[in-house]
Amino acid sequence: MINNYILESLKISNPKNLNEFENALREISQKIILYALSQTSFFKNVAFYGGTCLRIFHNLDRFSEDLDFQVISENYKLDFDQYMSRCINVLESYGLKSVVYSKPDYDTGEVRRRYIKISHYDLANEYFEKISLNKEKLISIKIEVSTKYIPGAKYEMKLLNSPMFSYIYCFDYGSLFSGKLNALLTRNWRERTKGRDYYDYMFYISHNVKFNLEYLKNKLAFSLDKDTSNYTIMSIKELLINKFIESDFNAIKDDIIPFISSDYNLDSLDKNMFINSVDLLECE
Repeated sequence: MINNYILESLKISNPKNLNEFENALREISQKIILYALSQTSFFKNVAFYGGTCLRIFHNLDRFSEDLDFQVISENYKLDFDQYMSRCINVLESYGLKSVVYSKPDYDTGEVRRRYIKISHYDLANEYFEKISLNKEKLISIKIEVSTKYIPGAKYEMKLLNSPMFSYIYCFDYGSLFSGKLNALLTRNWRERTKGRDYYDYMFYISHNVKFNLEYLKNKLAFSLDKDTSNYTIMSIKELLINKFIESDFNAIKDDIIPFISSDYNLDSLDKNMFINSVDLLECE
């Protein structure tokens, strides 16, 4: 049976169609997973970061798909599956039938990943009374942990108030921004432009967030495999301007569309605006 928390949360989100419903349920499930992890030792060695962290704790106004984490100390050996088992147990206690999906190559390389897949056929039909949906279709939530410790980040405890009060160990605002700047400058995303990086960048700029320069230099050194110790804020600004000049803003807008409200005016995102925004960039 579906827990009342799920139904009440959906009422608050008020999805109007299946896509909005699936996004709302995915966000509800993300919070349940975070709560489940908070009841384990997970956050003693790992911190939450990325777009979903920005949305949940800093009110980013776009949907974010994944739960991203990074280890906060060297030589930590992650036992992913014990934590995933806990997440499945808690999700099912809320009436969400779930499974963990993994493959051998998900445990190789610097990033470890799992997918939690959630059945939502019955819930969707209950919410909409009747809707056309493949009974086998599952909502998928990707969970990734970067196992490479990179020094220089700052962290903070954030209070998650749903589904239950719990503390989540997170990168602080300035370090989150540094992580986004690194992604914006270095990401090679399957030959596609990840427009969400640009959207999030503008969110940080519009909220006057100062980035953590030391952490960004360390991230860039790892991502680019080069010495960045002499980088300054002017170096970062120059890199960003060059990035924006060469960017395809039509591709950027196409990537953003599924993750934002239909009321958002994408025409406001243009090359000149991004280039001029670099003047507003500040570091801590």
